[in-house]
Amino acid sequence: MSRRVTGAVIDLLILLFAAGALSSLITTITPSTAQVRIDAEGARTIIAGTQQMTWLPLLVLVILTALYVVPLMALFGRTIGGALVGIKCVRADTGKAPGWGVSLRRWLLLYGIAGALGFAPYVGGFAWLVTLVVGLSPLWDISGRLRGYADRFAGDIVVRTRAVR
Repeated sequence: MSRRVTGAVIDLLILLFAAGALSSLITTITPSTAQVRIDAEGARTIIAGTQQMTWLPLLVLVILTALYVVPLMALFGRTIGGALVGIKCVRADTGKAPGWGVSLRRWLLLYGIAGALGFAPYVGGFAWLVTLVVGLSPLWDISGRLRGYADRFAGDIVVRTRAVR
C-alpha cells in the first residue's frame, strides 16, 4: 500500500504542476471584467472586478488527469508514479495490460466522480473525499490482495514489478 500512496503522490505533484502552469497561462490570456463608474468630472473608479472562469483550474486538473492517467494505464498499466515505485495494474482475468475500458473505469471512480462533484454547490469543497476514500479502500480489503473499489469496479489488480531500493 505504501507504494500505491507514494506513486499517487508523485502523480499528484506532476498533475498539480502541469494544471497550475496551464491554468495560469490561460488566465493571463483571457480578459477579466470590471465595473467602472465615471463621475461628472470624468474620474474613473473601479467598483468591482471579477475574474472570469474561476472554475478553470479545476476543469484543467480534471481534464489533465484523464489525459495523463487513462492512456498510460491503458497502454502500460501504470503512470509515471507507478513506474517509479515499481507497481503496475493488470487485468484481473488475464494478467495483461488493462486496456482502454478498464483504464477509463478506473479513472472515473478514482477521479472523474470527484471532479464532477467539485463543480456542485455546497459539496464541491468536499469532493476530494471521494478520491481519498476510493484511493485508500485497498486498506480494508478482506481478501488480503489489497484490491480497492477502483480495482474491483475496473476489473484490475495492482502487482509489484520490482523491488524498491
